[in-house]
Amino acid sequence: MAPLRFASYLIGMLFNNTRKKKKSHLHYGSAKKAKQTLKYLKTRPRGEQIRGAQAMFFRAKYHAQQTKNMREAMKVYKDFLQKIDKKKV
Repeated sequence: MAPLRFASYLIGMLFNNTRKKKKSHLHYGSAKKAKQTLKYLKTRPRGEQIRGAQAMFFRAKYHAQQTKNMREAMKVYKDFLQKIDKKKV
């Protein structure tokens, strides 16, 4: 009985991906997701905040199938970038 359980355990390990994948915190699909992204970015260093917001802004701007929600997200990122640029440390 025990060897059978062990064999099924090994088969489960081989054929099931039990590792958790890294979750991306950066999104540009809607204004709501953009605000969640900015909330996350505010916990990061200033340079990373700027790079992350710029990356999401330009992904939305040059997306092949740009939607109304993406344009709203672009406004959120643009406002954030303008605000952080005025702070200049």
